Amino acid sequence: MKLQHLKYFVAVFEEGSFSAGAQRVNATQSGLSMHVRQLEDRFQVQLLNRSSTGVTPTEAGRLFYRDAVRVLHAATEAEANLRSLSGTVTGHVTVGLMPTFTRAVLGPALTQFVNDYPNVKVSVREAYSGELSRQVLAGELDFAVVPAFDADDRLHASVMGTDQECLVVAGKSGIGAKGPVRLADLPPLDLVLPSPENVRRRKIDQYLAKHGIEVGRLMELDSMFATLDLVATSDWATILPGILCLPDLKGNSRRVIPITKPKLSVEYLRIEPMSVPLSEAGQAFYNVLNDELKSALTAFN
Repeated sequence: MKLQHLKYFVAVFEEGSFSAGAQRVNATQSGLSMHVRQLEDRFQVQLLNRSSTGVTPTEAGRLFYRDAVRVLHAATEAEANLRSLSGTVTGHVTVGLMPTFTRAVLGPALTQFVNDYPNVKVSVREAYSGELSRQVLAGELDFAVVPAFDADDRLHASVMGTDQECLVVAGKSGIGAKGPVRLADLPPLDLVLPSPENVRRRKIDQYLAKHGIEVGRLMELDSMFATLDLVATSDWATILPGILCLPDLKGNSRRVIPITKPKLSVEYLRIEPMSVPLSEAGQAFYNVLNDELKSALTAFN
């Protein structure tokens, strides 16, 4: 069995079709189909159910996928270790971050990284969790940072840290003047929140429903900076992660109020393709970013 067989099978498994898998690995659809069929014929086991709409894995296919990604992961890691023997970290890292990180964590992390690793090029794409997950699965990102989400067999997720959600209101507002607030004790607030496609929005909705918290008007806005501007200049309020609010702790435009009884938390995950481990350059950037996150979490809490 060759590594190419494993790569082709993993591409079809993760993309859900031979055509999309072929595009991903720059091969022909017929070539991928032939390689997968060779595997099935050689070992007398059906790995994929084929239909006019695509493919779905059999139970044997799911088990083989887990083994295949472990082998590919080890092979890529071995190649990276050989490259590292040169003593110089080089390469191009493409990372996806949600606005929480680009506002409060990314700047200091980039400053340190470009000084420590001058031979690595870094590209950063900002988006919300759903789009970042899609880009990771499509192979467009080395890794992304997102809130905790429902498990996906095609992604490897690692916990980075846990943050506290806060109520954010205009600086002139009288809400939270004495510190942390219990949302159920407040009159219905006009809230501006991200759309339901955002993982954090779903968790916020569950929290509000579970604790019987009434909401006044609701505005959906998938723009973090527009949300911040709106809150600063109106009676609208929002709910944001603590580290995103670090720049506002000493300002007068917005007041940041921890939510209590109970707390509303958000867990950050690093996600990457199951079959592709981080390169040495990618791991180096992740380490710097994670250190900056830990520092930010400490500063807020």
